[in-house]
Amino acid sequence: MNTEFFKVDKSKCLKCSLCVRDCAFKALKRTDDGRPVMAVPARCMRCQHCLAICPAGAISVDGKDPAEAKATASLELPSAAAVENYILSRRSMRHFKKENVDRAVLERILKTLGNVPTGCNARALTFTCYPDMESMDAFRAGFIKAIEEHNTPGKLIPRSIAVPAIRMRKGGEDMFFRGASGLLIISSDETNSDVVTAPQDLAAACTYFEMLAQANSIATCWCGFLNIVQKEIPELLEKTSGIRRTTPFNAMLFGIPAVKYARTVLRGDYAKIDWR
Repeated sequence: MNTEFFKVDKSKCLKCSLCVRDCAFKALKRTDDGRPVMAVPARCMRCQHCLAICPAGAISVDGKDPAEAKATASLELPSAAAVENYILSRRSMRHFKKENVDRAVLERILKTLGNVPTGCNARALTFTCYPDMESMDAFRAGFIKAIEEHNTPGKLIPRSIAVPAIRMRKGGEDMFFRGASGLLIISSDETNSDVVTAPQDLAAACTYFEMLAQANSIATCWCGFLNIVQKEIPELLEKTSGIRRTTPFNAMLFGIPAVKYARTVLRGDYAKIDWR
């Protein structure tokens, strides 16, 4: 059994067994000398909980250096009130400036998305990004072209897709992508049989992206329209973005907001609470 992915610096280990007790799948065990050992590697999800909980930074997983991880005690975290205000003030944006998002900020956000939760720590997500107006214009043009090529007498596309496409081709309102300067498509590996929580993984990833984006003054809007296209004309989406009929995915538009909301909305009474 390969246990090389799990290493303990014996000079630092406090023999506290916090890692052993925290291991959800009992992959670790305490040895006679008090140090942890990878007893059942097949159970290990590479979640790095052991690396994170070790107070001495003695544990390495997959070659990760615990010294590079941030100490949670020193992290600047928002207050409960700040998080609540963030949720109250969040809006879906449908009006974007013709301006690109800072590439460095976008790269930092996408890298951070490697930390989103996935079922069984599958980490089977792919983040396909159209980061700027140039790439989005090319995507829009290819999308419209694919619709026109598909819309023949023998195979007419649904009116809900055809009409917005005609408007956009004629220079009218962009009802598909709302004039956004960027698009992020998050897809799950359909060939991975271990991914049984793909819908939840995708929803969580989009939510994390939305929160990170808006914390950086980048507006977002979920692009459910592409899911409709996958259902109605799957070959069109595969041709333009590589997303197949069977590929689980969600998409989100992003860009610099063109409007600013002066206050929150009032939806507290929309929460249906069933106390038991």
